[in-house]
Amino acid sequence: MKTVLVLLSVAVVLVACKRRTPPPPVPPPAPVNEPAKAPAPSSGGGIRAGDQNLPALNRALKAYLAKHKQAPAKLDDLAKEGLIPFLPMAPPGGRYELDAARGEVKLVGSTAK
Repeated sequence: MKTVLVLLSVAVVLVACKRRTPPPPVPPPAPVNEPAKAPAPSSGGGIRAGDQNLPALNRALKAYLAKHKQAPAKLDDLAKEGLIPFLPMAPPGGRYELDAARGEVKLVGSTAK
């Protein structure tokens, strides 16, 4: 019985003394007061400020139409398909609207040119 206890004690000591590698260091979290960055535009996105987005949105719509043979239910679907990096904001006072009948995106209600 003593032999079993001695062997068990030796086994426990050997297991406990085994050298373990430390886990890799965890990078510190980003500062809280730093503003969020907009996603980087993809190579085919071409999203810019103002109504300069219309050509990029219309190119993305044409690609969507070619792939799916029908217009998307909403403009957000262009971003979900990865055709644009994100749906841009329209200029102040305006909104982007999908004209499925004509197969184009329009800027509606904006006074900016």
